[in-house]
Amino acid sequence: MLAGACGPSGGGDGAAGAAQDGRGTETVRLEVTHRSEWRQLWIEGATDLPDGASVNYQVVHELAERAPADEWPTANLISSGRAAVRDGQYWTRINTFNWPPGAVRVVVQFPLPPQPPEVEARYGAFGEHLGGNNVIELAGTKAVEVEHAFDHRR
Repeated sequence: MLAGACGPSGGGDGAAGAAQDGRGTETVRLEVTHRSEWRQLWIEGATDLPDGASVNYQVVHELAERAPADEWPTANLISSGRAAVRDGQYWTRINTFNWPPGAVRVVVQFPLPPQPPEVEARYGAFGEHLGGNNVIELAGTKAVEVEHAFDHRR
């Protein structure tokens, strides 16, 4: 499943590619999906970002938003981190051993610092060169954001 941008901007699907648009800003294609394999959740995606760029992700199980942390069956109902882009792909793996069934939300964003110098030069240290329907603004910083939701089952 592919996910389009979500957030305050009302975003689109971000499938325009990393090219200059008419305003001189960079657009980025960023997709996210998941697969589950025996107690492992794989967050994977395709992008036209260059090798070495990093995307940030956050995975949130619904129980983490409605129960105090001391009542969680495991400590990783909220997981976040970074994944490196290579050959137009990125991925990460999360252990779901003690996760109960329930809704899960995945958010992937680019570019949160630090980025390699060539990536920062192209897209801006704070996303200032980004444009397109999948760009949101976060406290004065521009970022590409995609969201993916699914039901986790054991």
